[in-house]
Amino acid sequence: MAQGRLLLLTCYLVQSVTAQAMDRISVFVSIPPQKYLVERIGGYHVQVDVMLAPAQSTETYEPSPKQLAKLASANIYFQICVPFERVLSDVIQEINRSLKIVECSELMMDRDPGGQSRDHIDDQQIRDPHVWASPLKAKEIAKQILRELTASEPRSREYFSANYDSLIVDLDALDARIRDRLKAVKSRYLIVSHPSLGYYTDAYGFKQIAIEQKGKEIQGKALVELIQFARREKIHTVLVQKQFRHASAEILARELDAMVIEFDPFAENYIENLDFLTAEIVRGSW
Repeated sequence: MAQGRLLLLTCYLVQSVTAQAMDRISVFVSIPPQKYLVERIGGYHVQVDVMLAPAQSTETYEPSPKQLAKLASANIYFQICVPFERVLSDVIQEINRSLKIVECSELMMDRDPGGQSRDHIDDQQIRDPHVWASPLKAKEIAKQILRELTASEPRSREYFSANYDSLIVDLDALDARIRDRLKAVKSRYLIVSHPSLGYYTDAYGFKQIAIEQKGKEIQGKALVELIQFARREKIHTVLVQKQFRHASAEILARELDAMVIEFDPFAENYIENLDFLTAEIVRGSW
């Protein structure tokens, strides 16, 4: 009898959990930092899946059949202007015509990868999509997420709003910590393997110098000039993105006897990741 009751209880719990999962808003995002933001706001009301897996490149990524199958029943897809979205957009619309696609970053993309502002970017130029590198831009993305989740499930408005307010407090605190810590860094230049920190450097008074230009790493005369520039400016750190380890970055670091910092702009633990990046920049400046 006891075993029978236990079996019935187990079945009830499984059915209950399944029902709760089915009742949640099914959300897809392109990159892990978006997952963090959606889950902070949506909490237990959302089921979030990420297109890009750790260590994958936005340039070469292709979705798995399992991901496409789940997309077929998803409610919202938060995009962020990364390269693979352009290829997938038509496919996604075919498999799920009722899917709400929300572009999180297009209106915020006010620089190109080389650092020009929106005023100097031609409409045909590729704009820098890495807006989430700045906590200030992340706040704008969070506002969009709040709006869409509330529209999808109005009865949870207060819950979403409370979570959003808590997230904004944490993002403001992150911004304040970064500003305070970077005061100790004398050089206002950051050398990076791939131009993914432009919005971070813009927000905190730095200039990003990318070893990769227009998809190709610099070599020859351009590399020699960068080494000479780095010596003049007393730059002692080379930031290497996990997805883009270039030979030129290794040469540059060796010539400068510089500290190599590996970072991942696509890490899901968004606040912890930017805290880590900032601490490493400060450590490398001494």
